Amino acid sequence: MEIEKCVLTIGKFEGIHCGHQALIKTVESRAKAKNLTSVVAIFEPHPAKILREPNYKPIFTESERASLIHELGVDKIITLPFNSEVAQQSPEEFACEIFEKLNAREVVIGENYRFGKNREGTIELLRKIADKYSAQVHVFKTMPDISTSYVRELLVENKLNEASQLLGHPFFIAGIVTKGRQLGRVIGFPTLNLYPKDDKFLPENGVYKTRTLINNTPMDGITNIGYRPTVSDSAETAIETHIPKLVAMPDEMYGKHIKVEFLRFIRPERRFDSIEELQSQIQTDIKGVLT
Repeated sequence: MEIEKCVLTIGKFEGIHCGHQALIKTVESRAKAKNLTSVVAIFEPHPAKILREPNYKPIFTESERASLIHELGVDKIITLPFNSEVAQQSPEEFACEIFEKLNAREVVIGENYRFGKNREGTIELLRKIADKYSAQVHVFKTMPDISTSYVRELLVENKLNEASQLLGHPFFIAGIVTKGRQLGRVIGFPTLNLYPKDDKFLPENGVYKTRTLINNTPMDGITNIGYRPTVSDSAETAIETHIPKLVAMPDEMYGKHIKVEFLRFIRPERRFDSIEELQSQIQTDIKGVLT
């Protein structure tokens, strides 16, 4: 893989929160000023999966994250395979690859950046190796009140508004509308269904106030995350969004890419004693958030 001379940043970039965005914009602006390519290099899979938690689910999928990064004006995203061998690389070896294989003329990193085996590599070491390649290291002042772990904590606690402020946008799930069992149509509330990948972080099962972008047009609605215990015995998690403005869900919606933004938690998912009770509750949910 041949890479142009670039200004580069490197890391996990799981949440693309406001701190990440500011750093990435710095990469873009410094690259433009030097007439170089702006590059974001991201480890995949997430290092947590390899180092401590095999079932770790990042806040955003690789494709969701890529869309957020490209919106910031970056020229290129590079995926760096992460495995146990990479985790054992010495800081010196890892740093040399940044300047040799990735052709970085400048590296932009946060002030707490560490790299290499056991995170032993320091900014001082990176600068020392950069000098050998006539490259530079730009240290970006991090935002101490923003972290991916804190965003995850807020999402787990259903504090969606607070999480949105740190992310700079609502938490969302993006994907292709897939045909389900069409049970929503049967009970009078047709839905757009997404079936997320196993590596996608999801908030608590339940009903949410959401905004769905279809062809970049936002539409308010409600979304259920879960197993639909009243009408289905499926063990597969589904993201089902009902949009009142769409009186019917035309078949041409299947296969379309949509983005569902989560604005507020309404209630947990539960089993109702009858379809009629479920229908009544859905009507209450809709009135409570859309009127």
